[in-house]
Amino acid sequence: MTGGNSGIGLALCKLLATSGQPESPYPTPKPPQCYVYMGARDTAKGDAALKSITDAHPEAAGNIEVLKIDVADDASCAAAAETLKAKGVKLYAVVNNAGLGLAQEEAGASGTEKIINTNVLGPKRVTEAMVGLVDQTEGRIVNTSSGVASMYLKAQDAALKAKLSNPEITFDELTACMQEQIAKDNVGMGKGYGLSKASLNALTLIQAKQYPNLKVVSLSPGFIDTPMTQGFGAKLSPEQGCVSSLVCLFNNVTSGWYYGSDGLRGPFTMTRDPGTPEYQGEENPDAATYNK
Repeated sequence: MTGGNSGIGLALCKLLATSGQPESPYPTPKPPQCYVYMGARDTAKGDAALKSITDAHPEAAGNIEVLKIDVADDASCAAAAETLKAKGVKLYAVVNNAGLGLAQEEAGASGTEKIINTNVLGPKRVTEAMVGLVDQTEGRIVNTSSGVASMYLKAQDAALKAKLSNPEITFDELTACMQEQIAKDNVGMGKGYGLSKASLNALTLIQAKQYPNLKVVSLSPGFIDTPMTQGFGAKLSPEQGCVSSLVCLFNNVTSGWYYGSDGLRGPFTMTRDPGTPEYQGEENPDAATYNK
């Protein structure tokens, strides 16, 4: 799991290593006790995060270790994969959780390119580095997106909505689309993050076709109180942000779909409030069904 040393990533590492289950009003699978590779750019921060888990849950000590990985760097991703390969590791899932958030976004095109490099190209390079280690019969790729993805697309024109929700989109088309939005100056504070997460959902569609033996999904964890959302008023705990991750890891999900924070499928191009009916794939869904 990338981005495992803080926020939602840290909470999910703890739940997986201890077979824990977050308190939630939504049905949430209790995970089996897993062996977890906690991805961290800074191993000192990773070691401190691991210690915070094992101090509170000594039973997790043999079920988790830190893996140095920087999702924004090709060589780091390749080195991390080689580390696991040398150990003879076979992965059940890759969780692409690392990302830059609203609180870290920089204004302008260069800021958007930076956030895309982490939030979109990061999951791409991590998946490509790790996919050969993933179980080819039961394996999963879980991309941590955001509800801001659908909020962003909801406000865009029909052409952009169609491009970024097209199951047949190619990576070249996605790249061109992202660059087109940057060139239009359709980014600004908040919009660059929204574009990156909507593009991550599109990347999920690409990966679902690219890896047909795997289940590849994206999800919204919800509006969670983490360092990435500091100052934006989020109130839900990091553990509560793990509901959709656990659903996507252990329930019978469909490759290419986007799941909301309650673990139910959501549309790409409009928001769906948690607890409202699951999106059924209507071409023109009624927004009132989802937003009460």
